[in-house]
Amino acid sequence: MSDESLVDAARRDAELLRLTTELRALRALNSRFELEVLNSRDFAVGQAAQIGELRHKLIKQAALLELRLHEFEIHSGNYREHIARLESALAESARAAAQVDVLRRELTATRSSTTWKLGRVLMFPVRVVKRLLRRG
Repeated sequence: MSDESLVDAARRDAELLRLTTELRALRALNSRFELEVLNSRDFAVGQAAQIGELRHKLIKQAALLELRLHEFEIHSGNYREHIARLESALAESARAAAQVDVLRRELTATRSSTTWKLGRVLMFPVRVVKRLLRRG
């Protein structure tokens, strides 16, 4: 073998060693990238599941809040109607009290009149006779 063929063989061996080392490094890099892709995919799936859970919780909470709002509106309407009935009853009571006051003043005025007093004096004997007839 000649020196040139030995040099060529040494170059080929060195090139083969370099390429083998580079191939190992690239395979290791490829494995790291594959692992990162798998980790990223797992993270994305986990985040999607978490988003789904949060969306479900949000929908459930929104439904509960809508139910509470509906119940509040019903109770609020009932309270307003009750207050209106109470205010109406209070106004009616005030009108009745005013009417009673007017009638009392009328009765007092009637009993204070001379006609009333004269009528009582003149009707006294009739009242006595009626009482006696009822007893006996």
